Amino acid sequence: MYYCYFNFWYKVKEKQQSSYLDTKNPGEVLTASVFKDTPFWTFLVTCLINGIIFFQLFTTLPIYHKEQFNLTELRTGLLLSFNGILIFFMEMPIVSYIERKKFNKVKIVSIGTFIMGLCMFLLLLNRWEIVLWIMMFLMTFGEMLAFPFANSFALSRAPKGHEGRYMAIFTMSYSLAHILSAKTGMGIIEKYNYQYNWFLWEV
Repeated sequence: MYYCYFNFWYKVKEKQQSSYLDTKNPGEVLTASVFKDTPFWTFLVTCLINGIIFFQLFTTLPIYHKEQFNLTELRTGLLLSFNGILIFFMEMPIVSYIERKKFNKVKIVSIGTFIMGLCMFLLLLNRWEIVLWIMMFLMTFGEMLAFPFANSFALSRAPKGHEGRYMAIFTMSYSLAHILSAKTGMGIIEKYNYQYNWFLWEV
């Protein structure tokens, strides 16, 4: 997780849309392949790992609540509802503020990614239920930074005429994360334990 985070932070730079215009032949569409855009693929790997971590909120984490903390379905539901309530009240004001201040989107996504990785570290503290609430708050905050601006970055990265290709591959990274999240998480837990799973995705 953090290897990918630092790789993304140092190698991927935000570009303005104008940098993709053909200066020699203004108005013409560039023909560079999305598969040769190495920084974009570094970004996609980051999105994939982010997605795997996030989707575990709905797969491995509820089972962990039951087995480690003996939480009822109601209390697990309240934790997940806490995530939704925070997003409802906070996401648009935060996104609007960041857009107004014109913060660098790569840095915002990187910060969100770092926070989501920190949530996995918190799950290693498995003795106090309050950790689950702190983890959910931080996960939600990281999600609100990483996901909206990841979408914006992917679109701004696309050369003129290639927006559909870039956004399709970007969306596929989260679809793949949805598939891999439960499969890899459950497999690691079955072979090792919950702590090993959290530690793996933190690193």
